[in-house]
Amino acid sequence: MTLAKLSVMILLSSLLIGCANDAKQLNWRPYKDIDGAVKEVSFVTLTEQHTDKSQESQPTERHFANLAIPFGETKTVKRLGEIFPLGQLNNHYAIATIFLVNDKSLNIYQAEDVQTLAKAKDFDFYEFGGMRLSHAKFTANSEICKDFNGKNGVNLLMTTNYYPQNSFTDFYTALLDVNLQSKRTPQEIGYNASFTGSDAKLQQRMKQDEQQQGKALAVANVKEKASILFNIICK
Repeated sequence: MTLAKLSVMILLSSLLIGCANDAKQLNWRPYKDIDGAVKEVSFVTLTEQHTDKSQESQPTERHFANLAIPFGETKTVKRLGEIFPLGQLNNHYAIATIFLVNDKSLNIYQAEDVQTLAKAKDFDFYEFGGMRLSHAKFTANSEICKDFNGKNGVNLLMTTNYYPQNSFTDFYTALLDVNLQSKRTPQEIGYNASFTGSDAKLQQRMKQDEQQQGKALAVANVKEKASILFNIICK
């Protein structure tokens, strides 16, 4: 097993992995998306068989995130995308991520996929782990890297959901809106916090946490997302 695969497995185990595509068998985590709607995501691992050079059959695991789609009184499953690790793999630290262009998953360890992201007009980025869940939308007037390195910049709209005690019912959401440019520090970061759930103790804790460190976390989050452009897509 490679370190990258191990990192993803460890990260997703904390988020609860399912092994089926039946909505009733999956563990759904709620989150507030960039459109303001509360949605649900779950995680699955699929094992595929392939033949290596010795003609022996070897299992390969792939990790995916699914979205819950309401269907009457129940829900169906929609594939969100394939998960790849992002981070310092050599230091045993990585975060589970998804990169999407036109709803297609891209692998940042494939040069062709990185070029697709660089030349795209927009792309979606998801990250899971560390008791938080984020969805970021990067949007350019022309192309991501062309605008990031130019005067127009790239618009970033993002929600990050924080889960105290890994709660599946109560969480708070930071909505960020900012323009990113490679040669200029953001002058203003749009920030708004909202709270979901009804557990009085958790709600009190979340509001205290947000008041104490919410804006500082927002600045750190913007720097993290800018680093994706600096160090991966537009380097």
